[in-house]
Amino acid sequence: MKKVLITGATGFVGSSVVSALFRKNYKVEIIARETSRLDHLPAEISVHRCSLLEPYKIAEKLADIDYFVHIAGLTKARRKEDFYKINGEAVKIWLDALLRYSTKLKKFVLISSQAAARPSDIPITEDDEPAPLTDYGKSKLLGEKYAREFFKKIPITIIRPPAVYGPRDRDIFFYFRLASKGILPLVGNPERKFSAIYVEDLACAIILAMEHPDAVGETFFATDGEIHTWRKFSDEVGNALAGKKIRIKLPAVALWLAAAADETISFMARKPALLSFQKVKELLAPWAADGTKIQKKLGFSPKFDLKTGIRKTALWYRENRWI
Repeated sequence: MKKVLITGATGFVGSSVVSALFRKNYKVEIIARETSRLDHLPAEISVHRCSLLEPYKIAEKLADIDYFVHIAGLTKARRKEDFYKINGEAVKIWLDALLRYSTKLKKFVLISSQAAARPSDIPITEDDEPAPLTDYGKSKLLGEKYAREFFKKIPITIIRPPAVYGPRDRDIFFYFRLASKGILPLVGNPERKFSAIYVEDLACAIILAMEHPDAVGETFFATDGEIHTWRKFSDEVGNALAGKKIRIKLPAVALWLAAAADETISFMARKPALLSFQKVKELLAPWAADGTKIQKKLGFSPKFDLKTGIRKTALWYRENRWI
C-alpha cells in the first residue's frame, strides 16, 4: 500500500483530498498542529504533530513515504511576513528535509494558487508572466520559486487552483447564508470573470497530478473548464435555494468600507482580518484561467459544472444545518 503524507489535511481542500485518497486505498498520514481538530477525518489516518517550519521533528517518518502533498498555507495574516514564512519559506524547508531523509519519494505536489499568477478577464495560461496583486499571491509565487529550485532533485508538480467551493467551505459560505435569508448581493461589476472548481474535482486533479508521470516538472491550472461571471454565480446560488430573493447591487466602495471596519476591529482584537484591503483587491479583480493544459496532458476531466456544484454545496449546508 503506497503511503501519502499531507500537510493542510484538516482544512477544506485537504480533507477532501484525504477522503479521495482513502477511496483509492492509499495509506494516509497527515501533519497537523497540536490544536487542529480531526473529527471530520477518517479514524484510520496516522497523525504527526509538528509545526510547518519544523519537519526535522518527524524526520524518521519521511523516510518511507511515496508521495508528499503540500496543501497547508496562510490565506490571512496579521503581518505580511507571516505569508512569506508559511507560504514561501516552509516549502523550501520541507523540500530540504525530504531531500535529506526521504528514500523513495515519487512525487512532491505543491498546491499553490491562481493568486500567484495574475488577474485577467482573458483566460491566462501557465506560461503567462506572473504579476500577483497581494502579499498572499506573492508569497504563493515565492513557494513556487523555491519548488522550481528543486526540480532537478525531486519530482515536483505545482497545482494552481482558482476559486474553490463545496461542502464545508467557510469562505464562500457567507453568500449562501445571505441567499438563504433572501438576499443576493452583487458588489462591483457583476460581469467580471473568474474561474472556479468544485472541491471534489480539485481533489481528483491533485491525485491525478500526484500519480501521473507526465506531471513532473509541470505547473497546472485546475479549473472546471468554464469561465464564469459573478452574476452567473449569484443566479445559481439563488436557484439552488428556494424562496423569493432580493437582488442588491452594491458599488465597489461598499467592500472597501467593510474592509476598513474589519481591519480596524481585527487590529484592536489582534487577529487577522477576514476581509482585508488586500482581499478586496483580489475580490474586485477578474480571475480567468485556462484549464486546458491539465486536461490535455494528464487527461483530467472535471465532473461538476457550476450549477451542479452549487446545488450540492447548498444541499450540504442545509443537511448540516449551516443554513
